[in-house]
Amino acid sequence: MTKKLITILIVSMLVLTACAKKESATTSTKSGKPLIVIYGDYKCPYCKELDEKVMPKLRKHYIDNHKAEYQFVNLAFLGKDSIVGSRASHAVLMYAPKSFLDFQKQLFAAQQDENKEWLTEAVLDKQIKNLHLDKKTENKIIKDYKSKDSKSWKAAEKDKKIAEDNHIKTTPTAFINGEKVEDPYDYENYEKLLKDKIK
Repeated sequence: MTKKLITILIVSMLVLTACAKKESATTSTKSGKPLIVIYGDYKCPYCKELDEKVMPKLRKHYIDNHKAEYQFVNLAFLGKDSIVGSRASHAVLMYAPKSFLDFQKQLFAAQQDENKEWLTEAVLDKQIKNLHLDKKTENKIIKDYKSKDSKSWKAAEKDKKIAEDNHIKTTPTAFINGEKVEDPYDYENYEKLLKDKIK
């Protein structure tokens, strides 16, 4: 009986630890600042709409001035090329984090038909070069996203797992500190949640 009770307690602790780890990935930040999480895909036309309508305001009022942190979780579910785009964006985030949002904006601006495979290495290389980084950083990004089992490949797979664990089925879906943003195309909905969470 005692062994059974100990086993139940250990299992419960493991489950709670796993839940805490999952939560920390998308609902909180080390800095204590609000975390804006957007689940999307660079081939999703609705995600492009959000990027054009909402992101400029979020950047101006919260992200660029460091009042909040931002995380893009890429579902990479709209074709084989989606995952390639996800890897490239993770490589940019790793080696040139200050250019990540500009890269994201460029990819959405270059968006074509979601049913066609247009997010190719040629397109991605061009957009990476358009960031005007130093040659060493540029080469690191390109090498990493094209190398199997690299950090960016693993990060892209992790994104898909986060989306799966959080039961995300549609894009875009947005959260602030784990609280879902109703109608992610309306900036005011972000504003209401963020104002409550800014210390």
